[in-house]
Amino acid sequence: MLRALIIDDEPPARAELRYQLERHEGVQVIGEASNAREALELIAAVDYDVLFVDIQMPSLSGLELAQHLHQGRLQPPYVVFVTAHDVHALPAFSLGAVDYLLKPISPQRLAKTLGRLRHLRGEQQPASPAVPPAAPPRFLTGMQGDRALPVPLEDVRYLVAEADQVYLVADGRRLLVRSTLSELQESLPQSVFFRCHRGYIVNLHAVAEIVPFFNGTYTLRLKGSREEVPVSRANARRLRELYGLA
Repeated sequence: MLRALIIDDEPPARAELRYQLERHEGVQVIGEASNAREALELIAAVDYDVLFVDIQMPSLSGLELAQHLHQGRLQPPYVVFVTAHDVHALPAFSLGAVDYLLKPISPQRLAKTLGRLRHLRGEQQPASPAVPPAAPPRFLTGMQGDRALPVPLEDVRYLVAEADQVYLVADGRRLLVRSTLSELQESLPQSVFFRCHRGYIVNLHAVAEIVPFFNGTYTLRLKGSREEVPVSRANARRLRELYGLA
């Protein structure tokens, strides 16, 4: 049994993470703490396997908590950081974090983290997953600073990866998405969203014109704008199949 402690100063965040963790076989949440100092008292009394730690907390941050654990114990619990901000990833992994999860946490992403923890402990994965495959989302959440903005799927024109970041483009807006293109490709309905290039996923309903380019590639011109999306040679055959081109 993987014994977990959740450390977060926001009760709704703790409740949501507990709910997700308890849906997995072999995981038991046996403690919650609202701050790092309270967590240290619990850790001193209970032998936890993993800590799910928020980073930004009053008094003592999650990073400072992890530093303290490494100073005081030969074999501290595994640490998974859970935060709404991606700017702390480098110092988090330098402290030996198992993973770095961005809120809101998707069930698929959490399942990967638990699989990594089981691997580290030398455990076998459960024969059948405790969490059923998620239904395709009806919207994507884009970030504008600290604001989370849900965008209906039908409004998403395309997604693009640039400089290790992924952005969705919709209604003239360009919003950061906290998922990789590969993760989005798996979760989005493939009958509508086409991975046309290693750096692009396009909404087929937004395509106005298919323009042959060179060397077997294409350019997709989108409706109501001058936006264009490339189609790589590797994906050109699939494009022709989708649109019935010779």
